[in-house]
Amino acid sequence: MVSMDTMSRFHGEGVRYKAKLIGMDPVPDAIGEKMCRDSMMKLKGFEVAGRKQGIHKRRIWLKISSSGLKILDERTGTIVIQLHFCLLTFR
Repeated sequence: MVSMDTMSRFHGEGVRYKAKLIGMDPVPDAIGEKMCRDSMMKLKGFEVAGRKQGIHKRRIWLKISSSGLKILDERTGTIVIQLHFCLLTFR
């Protein structure tokens, strides 16, 4: 069981994680393990091709809060994308 203290971290500004963005891929449905796996494989393929051309992954901050998810550019702090939880696919 998750404690209320743990859940309270996600209220307000939420929790921030340092990450690298390999890409974004709109998907047709909000659920489906095969669809998620196919999308990840496609994005990883693009990332490998980009790496061969000397293109680096984008460094980001991933902010997760009770209202949704924000992806911010690490260098500039600008919001790359902001999504409410109803628009996210996760398992």
